[in-house]
Amino acid sequence: MSIRREDSPPDRQRDSDSDQADETRLAQPKASAAGFRRRLSGFIGVACCLGALILVVRLIWNDPPAGNQPVPAPDMTAAPPNRPVELPTGDYVGSAACQGCHPNQHGTWSDSYHRRMTQAATEESVLGDFNNVRLSAQDLDVRLFKEGSQFMAELVFSGADKHIFRVVMTTGSHNQQVYWLASLTDPRQMILPYLYLVPERRWIPRHSAFVNTMCLVDRPELSVFKADFDRWKTICIKCHATHGQPNPVDEAGRPLPLPRVAEFGISCEACHGPGAAHVRANRDSGATANGVVNPARLPHDRASEVCGQCHSVSFQRTDEAHQKWLQDGYSFRPGEDLFADPMLFISRGRKELMPAERPDLPDLVEFGSYWTDGMARAAGREFNGMIESPCYQKGKLSCLSCHEMHQKDGDKRSRAEWAAGQLKPGMDGNRACVQCHDRFNNPALVTQHTHHLADSTGSKCYNCHMPHTSYGLLKATRSHQVSSPTVAESLQTGRPNACNQCHLDKTLAWTADTLTGWYKQPKPKLTADEEHVAASVLWALRGDAGQRVLMAWSYGWQDALKPSGNTWQAPFLAQLLDDRYDGVRFVAHRSWKRLPGFSDFDYNLVGPPPSRSAAVERARQTWEQLQKTRNRPAVGRQLLIDPEGRILDAEFRRLWNLRDDRPMVINE
Repeated sequence: MSIRREDSPPDRQRDSDSDQADETRLAQPKASAAGFRRRLSGFIGVACCLGALILVVRLIWNDPPAGNQPVPAPDMTAAPPNRPVELPTGDYVGSAACQGCHPNQHGTWSDSYHRRMTQAATEESVLGDFNNVRLSAQDLDVRLFKEGSQFMAELVFSGADKHIFRVVMTTGSHNQQVYWLASLTDPRQMILPYLYLVPERRWIPRHSAFVNTMCLVDRPELSVFKADFDRWKTICIKCHATHGQPNPVDEAGRPLPLPRVAEFGISCEACHGPGAAHVRANRDSGATANGVVNPARLPHDRASEVCGQCHSVSFQRTDEAHQKWLQDGYSFRPGEDLFADPMLFISRGRKELMPAERPDLPDLVEFGSYWTDGMARAAGREFNGMIESPCYQKGKLSCLSCHEMHQKDGDKRSRAEWAAGQLKPGMDGNRACVQCHDRFNNPALVTQHTHHLADSTGSKCYNCHMPHTSYGLLKATRSHQVSSPTVAESLQTGRPNACNQCHLDKTLAWTADTLTGWYKQPKPKLTADEEHVAASVLWALRGDAGQRVLMAWSYGWQDALKPSGNTWQAPFLAQLLDDRYDGVRFVAHRSWKRLPGFSDFDYNLVGPPPSRSAAVERARQTWEQLQKTRNRPAVGRQLLIDPEGRILDAEFRRLWNLRDDRPMVINE
């Protein structure tokens, strides 16, 4: 893929000989000239007014007037004719109705990423570079540009005609932003085949952001780029908007042409429930009235289920429930029992726990969304992890134990810092745990328990009990299932344990011996590789795609580089630059650039296989040269590095050839 920007944006071309070009312009059909003349002959007295009206209509829809007059600029206030409809209906009133009485809460919500999960495409919401950027790949050419304040995309698929779309919506604004395209020729929304990485400020193919079999570029039977319609309507509308109805009907029961939502993004009513009764009661009585739910006042399970309606893996219980959702939206309302909902079923991670009514549901363990013991493996499933935790099942742990949806007055953090994780003050440390386990407020007891210095990363409760074993958005995320590290679980499930994810240079045998000495854990039987090769190296070389991407991330994690060193990871990251999965390659390259001496390493994420293989060799040579200049080069049999600081190539290749290449679908 190549990306370039032209300094002088060319005029948008209009092919008068191509019906297709006319159809793909984002314009209403041209007003009938003959009809216009008939109206003029019948209404001579209002000719001037009518002529002005026709001109305005043409201006609005970007339709060229008759003759050789220049094409007028489109009216930027005109709503796209086939964008999903944002309209509060039924008991929903929209967040604007909350602002008058709750300005502080409305303000903090407005600055959150929940609010910006789906937005109309505007100058404020679009973060990607549309300054006449060209994105080129083997079977797709894209030009991203603007017309006035409208964002446009010109797509040319291999062997197909040119299509020009208007960007009508965005999804995401924190890590990634994707764009939804529309034209008058198709009522469906198409997703732009490229997405914008917000922190990196760069475009990548959308498939490159995922670990998914449909995103493998070395499978010739798959098309890398293809037109993808209706994904927002069938998937994203569930959790990226409030009260979504994919196929709504009007009051007479007639199907409406477009999906409908009460509000784009996750709005007030997504967490507090429909607000019509509350607004009406307050307006009529002038006093505080009930009618909405405050999750902070709910029992810990009901409060968490408000978040769980989205932060979980769920399915419709029956085909009838699915059809009802399409028309009416979900039936769950905040404060209700999510597990008793007649429409939704919350997955618990194992096939035998799936509803009997849905034998057709996929085995999510088999494909990679869960580890084999049922722990969530994909990001965005925090509720699935928490409900399996003893702190939730036997205690009162909830999402709101650590997180808050509105920043409190007096919080000294900036709004942006708060919004990054919506954590309560101090919850990025041990306070999250000692609010219940208060004996560990004593630093001496912390050191006695963790066998690490009290102020070290090894004494952070969540680094051991909630490690980064889930994956999504091109990074590792915390599992949100409270557990304790064991080597036996790593052997059984393949999931990295917290000890070896931090001590990247240590073997499973080292960890097993340590846990036996500290906590009396029985030492499991290990193979020769597990005895003598660092666990992270085994996961990086012979692991499945999910293990490889977690190690690619861990090799750039600062908390792990402190105890493990940062001069030996390069050969393993270099090998992952040629992984089958784009997502693995991207994460490996990002971690590679964080290592000393490699910040300027040039690499094409989606280059052809020969160029990627060449990059691997070039990266290995760069590391070997650095090794020669170091006073203490990285060495160690467990790291496959000989006493001279060179890779034990035969062992390296042997493990790489053992890699688990079963298909992976990490359904984030």
